[in-house]
Amino acid sequence: METVTARQCAARWGISESRARRLLAPLTPVERDTETGAMLYDQEQADAAHADRPGRGTRTDRSTTVMPADDVERLITDETIPVAHRTLWALLCDLDREGRPLRINEALALQVSDVDLDERTVHIEDPKLDSDLKAAPIGERTAELLREAMGDRETGPLIAGPRGRALGRETASRVARQVGAPSIHAFRPPHKIGVPPPTAIPVRADELQVGDVIYWNGAEIEVTTKDTVTAPSGAIGIQINKGSSFPIYSADHEPFWITPRK
Repeated sequence: METVTARQCAARWGISESRARRLLAPLTPVERDTETGAMLYDQEQADAAHADRPGRGTRTDRSTTVMPADDVERLITDETIPVAHRTLWALLCDLDREGRPLRINEALALQVSDVDLDERTVHIEDPKLDSDLKAAPIGERTAELLREAMGDRETGPLIAGPRGRALGRETASRVARQVGAPSIHAFRPPHKIGVPPPTAIPVRADELQVGDVIYWNGAEIEVTTKDTVTAPSGAIGIQINKGSSFPIYSADHEPFWITPRK
């Protein structure tokens, strides 16, 4: 196995040494150079990390294609994938504020102290919009992943890499693509329900009934519970299938497509 230092990688790739170090950060060093003390990395892994990362001025995480719900579930429950990434994906699936999914940067900025596992809520300290709620509920599956991701930590970044540092957006995007997702955005609930079959009929969220079958994220989901919730702003929202693996939160006027009622 051939090994390289960050400085050697910078020279090989024609980039600055500081950028080379950022590219190598997700990798585990093989050993230290006995003469210089520099970290040594597997050259093949280092070159693969460089090839996978977007270059300056290039974004590869802009796809908003949504994955089918069964693919999302398969990846979130795949224990061969680091728990930090699976926790991030679960948060993106779960957290919804009046029909507004959690943004990637909001999720990555969360701290351990922002989580209340007893109340099963996450506090968003600095949402992008003033109208966004600062608290959002989480499902049972996400709560279990959060417990595993946090361990015995009481402070620090919620979504952390192997060294305890906050997971970066580029790393999160790269790993999402590596496991087969179109992009990191594929784990967020879609803004639109998708393309329903011709027989489907539109119904407002506040008009849904228990027993209705809705089309959501490429899947058919039966409405088992429906609750009306009031945000601190006074806005009325609808909570569907509370406590399930995939709870759905929506504005009361949001349209859903359902199978014809009998």
